[in-house]
Amino acid sequence: MVTIKTWLQLIRWKNILFLAYIVASLFYGVVMPYLAQYHIIPANSGLLFGLLLGSTVLIAAGGYVINDYFDTKIDEINRPTKVIVGKSVTRAQAAMGFQILLGLGVLCGLCLAVLLRDVTIGLIYIVISGLLWFYSSSYKRQLIIGNLMIAVCAFMSCFMIGYVVNTQLIQTYQSLIYQTPIIIDIYAWTAGFGLFSFLFTFLREIIKDIDDIEGDREMECHTIPIVWGIGTTKIILMALTIGILLLTGYAALAYIPFTNDTITLRYYVFGMAIPMLILLCWIGIAKKRSQWQQISQFVKFIMLIGCSYALVVYYLYYINSLPA
Repeated sequence: MVTIKTWLQLIRWKNILFLAYIVASLFYGVVMPYLAQYHIIPANSGLLFGLLLGSTVLIAAGGYVINDYFDTKIDEINRPTKVIVGKSVTRAQAAMGFQILLGLGVLCGLCLAVLLRDVTIGLIYIVISGLLWFYSSSYKRQLIIGNLMIAVCAFMSCFMIGYVVNTQLIQTYQSLIYQTPIIIDIYAWTAGFGLFSFLFTFLREIIKDIDDIEGDREMECHTIPIVWGIGTTKIILMALTIGILLLTGYAALAYIPFTNDTITLRYYVFGMAIPMLILLCWIGIAKKRSQWQQISQFVKFIMLIGCSYALVVYYLYYINSLPA
């Protein structure tokens, strides 16, 4: 009999909690406090958040299950002690679990579409579910395409918050809402966090390809490390790290809208710049597989720090709302 612990391991419960944290912090740490400046509380905001969170984490959990379903042979080479599908969970059970999780996730997305009377929302969640299927079954073995697909899904998990909230606001206030900067600002915040998630996810996916190179090569995958070699992949990772470092620094200095804000600069220096410089050096000297596994976890840590800036935004909106 399959235990709850086994299913939690199969859906990568720690990653699911991390994803839920990002969605919750962006919704309640950035979007809602921003709207509070204009004394706006979206109708059914709790229901909107619940459906957003449900669709995101359920589809992601289903994606992890189907990924393990298709990657059994690769995982038997790369991490034989951690293989679940085919051992603790039969392939039939994994397939059923994937269908249930994905079905519930899409159902939450369709409920959002019905609630907001917007067909596009339902189509987006259906497309994302399809992407995860094709990624696991085929595209993850192709050069760059698989990495980009997962990065796009990470972007959409943030961007959909802005899309759903803005759809609600447009339906409530109609053309009046366009006389304010609200729509543009919400898209700027959610797309900004989405771009951050996209870049770090893309970076981490390439690092994971180095970690998985032995099994991927055996199964004739065409990942960046296999096609272009470890040396070239290191250069790509270092260039990408420098690009993210400069882009986040520019955003922190030029686009964060708070006046007399030194917290953001300090947060960037100590929370982003210094860890990313460490990452840059670590990538340069890494040789062993154990080092790449540690680097992958370190990237996730930096991503957590970056997404936690949403809590700083919440605080900045709060202190800016206090009487002078």
